[in-house]
Amino acid sequence: MKKTTKGTIAAGAAVLLLLGGGGTLAYWNDSANIAGQSAIQAGQLKVAQATAPSWKIKHQSGTEVAVSNIATVRIVPGDQLIYTGNYNVTSQGQNLAFTVGLAAGAIAAPATPTAADTALVSRLTAATSFTVNGGAATSAGTLVTVPRPTGSNNAVITTPVVITATITWPFDSPAGTSPSVDNPAQTGKVDLSNFALTVTQVTPNPLP
Repeated sequence: MKKTTKGTIAAGAAVLLLLGGGGTLAYWNDSANIAGQSAIQAGQLKVAQATAPSWKIKHQSGTEVAVSNIATVRIVPGDQLIYTGNYNVTSQGQNLAFTVGLAAGAIAAPATPTAADTALVSRLTAATSFTVNGGAATSAGTLVTVPRPTGSNNAVITTPVVITATITWPFDSPAGTSPSVDNPAQTGKVDLSNFALTVTQVTPNPLP
């Protein structure tokens, strides 16, 4: 009786070792390739300047005059500088929609600004606006949706985008404040090196 009991305990221990040992328990398995699949590829969203930008200047409601070198301009209260840039946005992706806009901080003070620089930046940024493809004017840093053509799906689409930015130095605005707000900006400088177009993917996607 004692011998039989010992044998049963030994057999049970062997089973426990078999179940608990790493990789010792075999089981049936199989696999199959998923037919009809192939590689996938990402789309794209890029922007490039199509032609050299142009600048014009006008005073109040006067005539626009072309500017050949913006660095030589010396603006005064009541002036407007008009920037026109032609860009191409290349996009690809079935579920892609994007916005374009003038980068925030497009008009900035130099790296080591003087008080006059800071005053001029303040006057110009307060009255600067831009349009996309002739649409409604909006402020820098605002994005305007430019949808891809409906049904274009995964085709590579090049969308022409025209940015027109108007930098205005208000003339006596608010009325009666010109000496106090404009005199400090005399001889001031602004940095336009960040005057750039931004292109940003947006969601939810308006395309079908």
